Amino acid sequence: MVPLTLFLKVQLRPTGIIALRALPQSKMRTALRYVPPTTLIGAIAYPLLHISGNRGETTYEKKNFKSKAESVMSLFKWVTIKTEGRPKLYGSLLKINTIYRGKVQSAVTSFPFAVFYGDSTNSLTAAYFVDEDVLSESTYSTKDLERASWGITRLGSRESIVSVEDVKKGKVQLREANNVKTAYAFPFKGVNVQGKGTLQMVVDWRSGIGDYSNAKRMVMFYPEGTVEVQGRLSIAELDGEVVVLAP
Repeated sequence: MVPLTLFLKVQLRPTGIIALRALPQSKMRTALRYVPPTTLIGAIAYPLLHISGNRGETTYEKKNFKSKAESVMSLFKWVTIKTEGRPKLYGSLLKINTIYRGKVQSAVTSFPFAVFYGDSTNSLTAAYFVDEDVLSESTYSTKDLERASWGITRLGSRESIVSVEDVKKGKVQLREANNVKTAYAFPFKGVNVQGKGTLQMVVDWRSGIGDYSNAKRMVMFYPEGTVEVQGRLSIAELDGEVVVLAP
């Protein structure tokens, strides 16, 4: 019998802005247009760590600060997102004035972000596939993950406020396929795609998210609507929708 995998499907309503820093960055800051998997892990890690009474956001290891989200990333086999509405990138230039030893100093910085403002209703749907073997050996339970899903308040920086409108959980069977239609983001590797979307280079969270300096990167395809994907695919049918998993 093929084992079933626990999933959480989280419906999110953005307030209009998602500020997602593209790394590495310099003074010429750039932003990501779409939500990467690392941000989805961080979004659920924050309330999950609060449930366990761990309220710190970082840990100090080998003279470096690292995100505590790394401590929970092994709970997930794969994470991805469906974006309804095409966000646009904007960047505001800000002038900063400071007084140092009686002299006024000024500098210019930027605040890049993606916006969802428009006539249509925009929404985000995050999908988390749980490694139940790791979960059973952790201090968390399925109920904790569901509570943490409802507790997501932002994606990325503090400007990226979201409200959780629905959380569904259940079991899915992972299987192979050669041709599917999906609206969820997927790794752009060894596949042919029919339809519109955006390619975006993101950090491969499976190589670690505490410190991005040596993390691997991967290219994700973010569909505009539904696209057709061909290849040797590993998929899951989640609540009537298809999700293409990482190879």
